[in-house]
Amino acid sequence: MEEADDMTQPTGPVAERLAQTERDLAEIDEQVEQGELDAATAAKLRRRYETERAELLAAAEGGDEPTAEDTSGRLSGRWLLGVGAVLVAIIGIGLWLVASNTEDNSAAEGVAGDVIAGEGVNLDDISNEQMEEVVAQNPDVAPMRLALADRYFAAGDFSNALTHYLYVLDTMQIKDPAALANVGWMTFLSGEAALAASLVEESLQIQPDGGIAFWYLANIRANGLGDAAGAVVPLQRLLEYENLPADIRTAAEQLLADVEADE
Repeated sequence: MEEADDMTQPTGPVAERLAQTERDLAEIDEQVEQGELDAATAAKLRRRYETERAELLAAAEGGDEPTAEDTSGRLSGRWLLGVGAVLVAIIGIGLWLVASNTEDNSAAEGVAGDVIAGEGVNLDDISNEQMEEVVAQNPDVAPMRLALADRYFAAGDFSNALTHYLYVLDTMQIKDPAALANVGWMTFLSGEAALAASLVEESLQIQPDGGIAFWYLANIRANGLGDAAGAVVPLQRLLEYENLPADIRTAAEQLLADVEADE
């Protein structure tokens, strides 16, 4: 009986991937405790890794070895887990969203002033609830709706962010590059890497100087599509920005080293 058990014990690449998956699962709990991952993202990642673990165990029982295609989609579990936290940090700083440009933000402030106070108002002084009222009364004023969507996105409230982004993109038929990029990132987190890549690529076609969109695309290609080579150029473009925050620069440099080694 013991001999039979030994025969199904994972070995080689399967054992290595299984050990990495177990580490990834443990790291999810650590990052949740440290506030680096929100509960929704953690749940999605946990389901992904638990599914992978089950597939690996089944492969071990059947004596199968993973193919190159099976292993190409993973660079580093720790890296993938950290992506969401780093993005939230950069968005929270407010320096690097490919959101509405200065002209759009000024228009949004004007709408807020007209509807709420009858004069110019700083959006920072307006609550989400007040902004929702403004949007409800002015449903087709895209800058105000995008400003609210950006705020939800920065807070990790993807459900509300998606509602407003999709209204602009689908109902109003406005191809806002920031909205496309951010919806692309949320799509990636939901597990649809191919669709996510197409959305971010469309964003960069509209706004070639895409800022954070390069970060999204690099991660989607490397961690979602297993395309290490395709992540190199977006990362190089990202690192050209002089005002790139230090934590993002460090993470981008590390990912660039990873994908170049993986080519």
